[in-house]
Amino acid sequence: MKEYTAEEWLPSQSGLGESPLYRASDDTFFFVDIKNRLVHTVPLAQGWNGKHTVELDEPVTRLDVVEGRTDVLAAQTKLGFALLDPTKGTLDRIADVSHEEDASIDSKVRMNDGAIDARGRWWAGTMALDEESHLGRLWCLRDGKAIDASAGDRSAVLNGPVWSPDNKTMYVCDTPQGKVYRYDYDLESGEAINKRLFTHLEGGGMPDGVAVDLEGHVWVAANSQGKIVRFSPEGTVTGACQVPDAKMCSCPAFGGGDMKTIFITSIVGEGSTGNVYRVRVDVAGMPRHSFRI
Repeated sequence: MKEYTAEEWLPSQSGLGESPLYRASDDTFFFVDIKNRLVHTVPLAQGWNGKHTVELDEPVTRLDVVEGRTDVLAAQTKLGFALLDPTKGTLDRIADVSHEEDASIDSKVRMNDGAIDARGRWWAGTMALDEESHLGRLWCLRDGKAIDASAGDRSAVLNGPVWSPDNKTMYVCDTPQGKVYRYDYDLESGEAINKRLFTHLEGGGMPDGVAVDLEGHVWVAANSQGKIVRFSPEGTVTGACQVPDAKMCSCPAFGGGDMKTIFITSIVGEGSTGNVYRVRVDVAGMPRHSFRI
């Protein structure tokens, strides 16, 4: 098993650091602080001294690149999909999540993690604000509308998804259960079926954000354990990276010119700085797919 140790990079002290994102077109790094409703833009060449930060009226929970655009990012708001201008801090809403069967759920959940598939479809998960009630579900933005794509499956906190390099497998984390699930994925239809267990983190680890490398191995943030763990497509542990002083590490993302740097956000709290870390690894990561307007 290959072992790594991450180094502290950005002294952000985030209340809830999440959604690290690298944009190759201009060598820029982004991440959010959900608790404090902040979005940070950091040019890699300048680091923290060159950062630009905007504070929003509501939290942004996830960022992704927009195809052909550098003026906006795809952003998940408290309960919706939007385009964010990270310079001005303005949001252009695309669609909102609505629980038509029970409108009271709207006040009990928020958007959490998400991702764009290879066809530009935007998937997102919601989570219960109390992190215990099974109210979270998967959503997919289709034809400008937020569609419930969970097929009745519910979780307190969902993280991911990510896809295998061949786009035939989708991985989703059920964080409170400590489990990562895999689905068969049909890229043409955007349908995820045949849910089954991929891995269960040992020792009370809570799987948070995830990223995939070119070998199809899945890097999972083991929140509460201060490390990210690399799993083979068969679910075997093949590597681990310790994140010193970041017990509550929250999300990994590949970046840099050769895509061999993993950026790792964290959450401030007991035994955790809330800063951003980075580590060089041997296998390059899969570039994130872009949202297509």
